[in-house]
Amino acid sequence: MHVRFDPRVVRDGLLQRRDDEGARCLTCNHRCLIPDGARGFCGTRTSVNGRVTTLCFGNISSISNNPIEKKPFFHFAPGTMAFTVGSWGCNATCGFCQNYEISKRHPSPRISRYMSPEEFVERATAEGSEGISISLNEAATLMLEWNLEVFRLAHSKGLYNTIVTNGYMTIEALNLMIDAGLDAANVDLKGCAEGVKRVCGLTVGHVWDTIAHMSKRGVHVELTTLVVPGLSDDTECLQEIASCIVSDVGADTPWHVNRYFPHYRFREPQTPVETLLRAREIGKHQGLRYVYVGNLWEQGLEDTTCPVCGQVCYTRMGFQSRNTGTDSQGKCSQCGHNLGIRYWPSN
Repeated sequence: MHVRFDPRVVRDGLLQRRDDEGARCLTCNHRCLIPDGARGFCGTRTSVNGRVTTLCFGNISSISNNPIEKKPFFHFAPGTMAFTVGSWGCNATCGFCQNYEISKRHPSPRISRYMSPEEFVERATAEGSEGISISLNEAATLMLEWNLEVFRLAHSKGLYNTIVTNGYMTIEALNLMIDAGLDAANVDLKGCAEGVKRVCGLTVGHVWDTIAHMSKRGVHVELTTLVVPGLSDDTECLQEIASCIVSDVGADTPWHVNRYFPHYRFREPQTPVETLLRAREIGKHQGLRYVYVGNLWEQGLEDTTCPVCGQVCYTRMGFQSRNTGTDSQGKCSQCGHNLGIRYWPSN
């Protein structure tokens, strides 16, 4: 018996154009040309009668209520909870993926689980969440059509909107999200050009374009690099990343350098502590004021320290944060320096 998709998860793609050989998806920077009946790179979009069709409108794989610090966001809405959702598939090929159970599995009728934007926002409110986060498997890009409806509804209920993303959406898709109410993004900077292309199938220049455009349009941006041995752990690459953050987004941009653990197809040993501490020093030497070491859970490595007077303004451990020296405007309570911490609701 042929099993069909739940029709509620099937929608016409918002960003596409008709080409001679099929329908071209314009949602992410792969810009796939999809012949009728085939699927694009991510596995979530197909072509039906010459039209790009998404198979993951509200097609939910995972849902949870998490501290915003888990994303990680340290300078946006600290101490709040974000109702978090993921779907299926991905537009990257990372062999070290932490969410491979859902990112490497394409949507199919047997695993479809639909949730409407209205139900999702209602559940976020019922859970006591202050905001929402589209995350886990690059749902930030692949569930574009659903996300736009969610963002508008969330804002109407006083909730913030965040994404955790590899940053490979097109500028057209990004603008739609910003216009719908995107407040903050944590972008995964996976490494430098050659390694990212080889391991992840992404052109890193497109990611930098995304980051710069987010910043220009007023989205709160934080950046994360999983420091993977053989991909993103060498000094030259870390220097390049840190330097580009300073020049393209600004020295106040938080950079999270996180420890890698063997996962999925990668069997390299976990990142040495010394490498992570070196990454932090490289970031600071390049001029970054807020460099955080994650997945290590050692006291002090994720604290926010005022770069002017040295006061510890936030302490963090295990996704929990405590304000120890910051006023309601996100400034150091001792010297008044603006730490760039944005509270929710905004003051």
